[in-house]
Amino acid sequence: MIEVLFYLIYLCNQMVDNSNENPVSFDIQSLPSESSEDDVPLSDSNENNSEIRSTWASETNGETWKSNSQVPELGMVFSSEEEAYEFYKSYADEIGFNVRKGKVQRLTNKAIRKRYFFCSREGFRLKKKLSKMAKYKRKETRTGCNAKIHCTVENGKWVISQVSLEHNHPLEDRRRVRGSHTKTNSEAPLMICTDKEAEMATDVGNKGVQASNVGCTVCVPDKRINSLQPEAAQCLLNYFRRLQVEDLSFFYAVQLDSNGYATNFFWRDGRSKVDYDYFGDVLILDKTFRAEEHNIICAPLWGLNHHRQQVLFGCALLLNESTDSFVWLLETFMEAMDRHQPKTIFTDENELMVDAVKAVLPDAEHRIGIWYIRQNALKQLSALYMQPGFEILFNKCISDCQTEEEFESRWESLLERFDLSENPWLSSLYKSRERWACVLIKKTFWAGLQHGENIKSVFQIPKNENTGLLQFAQQYLEVVKRRRLEELDEDFHCNGTAQVTILTSSAIERQAADIYTRTLFKTFQEEFLKCLSVTIQEIASNETITTYKLTEEGHKESVVEFNCLDSRVACSCKKFESFGILCVHALKVLNARNIFHIPQKYVLKRWTKSAKCGVPYEYEQEMADETKQHTVNLLMHKTLNVFTKSVAIEDSKKIAGDYLGKTLEQIEDVLRAKKADRLEMIDMSRGMT
Repeated sequence: MIEVLFYLIYLCNQMVDNSNENPVSFDIQSLPSESSEDDVPLSDSNENNSEIRSTWASETNGETWKSNSQVPELGMVFSSEEEAYEFYKSYADEIGFNVRKGKVQRLTNKAIRKRYFFCSREGFRLKKKLSKMAKYKRKETRTGCNAKIHCTVENGKWVISQVSLEHNHPLEDRRRVRGSHTKTNSEAPLMICTDKEAEMATDVGNKGVQASNVGCTVCVPDKRINSLQPEAAQCLLNYFRRLQVEDLSFFYAVQLDSNGYATNFFWRDGRSKVDYDYFGDVLILDKTFRAEEHNIICAPLWGLNHHRQQVLFGCALLLNESTDSFVWLLETFMEAMDRHQPKTIFTDENELMVDAVKAVLPDAEHRIGIWYIRQNALKQLSALYMQPGFEILFNKCISDCQTEEEFESRWESLLERFDLSENPWLSSLYKSRERWACVLIKKTFWAGLQHGENIKSVFQIPKNENTGLLQFAQQYLEVVKRRRLEELDEDFHCNGTAQVTILTSSAIERQAADIYTRTLFKTFQEEFLKCLSVTIQEIASNETITTYKLTEEGHKESVVEFNCLDSRVACSCKKFESFGILCVHALKVLNARNIFHIPQKYVLKRWTKSAKCGVPYEYEQEMADETKQHTVNLLMHKTLNVFTKSVAIEDSKKIAGDYLGKTLEQIEDVLRAKKADRLEMIDMSRGMT
């Protein structure tokens, strides 16, 4: 069914194309994908490793690598930018598309560090208002094609560090013009990574490790400068390649070091991209788990869905904790997610990560997770946890202070009482307090994550178990499936059962029960019921703004400002800014002003039952001037929602399959009619001339 779903998106994409080219109709089997190639057997060993399309020859004196193939592949090296550009142009001529140079990244000395070479149909032309003098409008030829190569300059050499071979448009048949001289598969020598070669690599270091990102495959020479075993990397990449055949939007990438060895890996499936679109406002990069056998960090990236359940966006395997590795990971993640930055990213205390986030996610708020601080405290201050009162005071310092003055006072008390003024870890932690102290980051949206809840690692494999990279990837995807079933189950409960209200006559409680998911309604209900024990006092007023002081029983005071012109409420506790629901203080003020509903501006869609309906609001704003891209994104979200919800039950799967088949036939009819109309117009224009 998934092939039909993605094919529908492709066909609808053709229908909304603004170019004047004739539409093309074809069977599903002709869609560009790896499904037409020989299937790769999934195995933990190197048995019959996947076929490689090129042969590499290396000179020991550092000469440029040579390739007998015209297909761009990871690790290819060129002596200059012009040589790399001419190579890609030559390949484009063989395949049937045009090339243009893309973005450049430079070092501080202005030297080129990275350069993209794109298919000429990459991106979309900016829409400009035609002047009155314009005699014609240029034909739109761009389709948002993602085919490209990315070259990185290493020691004066231009190395292909990223490749995407898939086009989203028909390729030109140029053989009619200049004759056919394209090499067939039989003419290109093949290189197969075998068991024997894997064994030789352990002793000699002359075997290739397969590295791949979306749509490309290559053998990377392994000189064994790292601890990653070639056969482990090969098995993992074979697995990714198999997944890409099954899921056309599966994304994976591999980072190569300066010597061409696979060091870091990242992957995500198609559904994760859609989940990130809806719930990627808060991102957690969790790198607390390590695969001991390979000494590799397993780092899932995740957030919270509308039920406040863990939703996974992707996963990385990192060979080291360096700034380069973190920058590569965040850059790759951004590329996989159409460069939509989160509002907030949570990481551990690693200073190198701070630098990487600044470089790649300048618009995101970078915060240190309270749960990471607690984990670190158990290691750094383990002896103190045995002393009475330490844990309580420490936890109050990091997450239970109402004002800055209270935070500073408790911190000083902690240092003095337990003689910790010279403790280096606490000194470093205090310097970074603006990234973690709840009282100092009230305005940061964190979806409630900082409120002391325990965060469980995605990976639950015992650390003494001998687990390979493939097993980690498989376990991660099993966890993804389990989380999605949990979300689906909660969706059914939200839509199938009415939520119980306590005050049956309360319109605002009934409204919350109708719009919020069960989890969020319970949170709202707790705040709402607290109104019964809160006193309210007006302390200032002018023509538009009234200020109130509210006191909870046994708690400190909060101040709320109410704007009578637009019913805006602003509370000093900043719960709405950080969590996304109104606090007890704001609800009390609304009630006092005879407002018995939640103003629409305070209903955060990510917490509602309809959170995943349509395209996320933020993306609608970005795509306001890009009608075609908006349509494609909307279809993608609807399609994956149909797929994920229908597969759970056999009857729903049959309904989806039947309707998709009918839809496919109707779209094909429209495309054929459109093609016939254009051909008729062309014939008429020729007759007139």
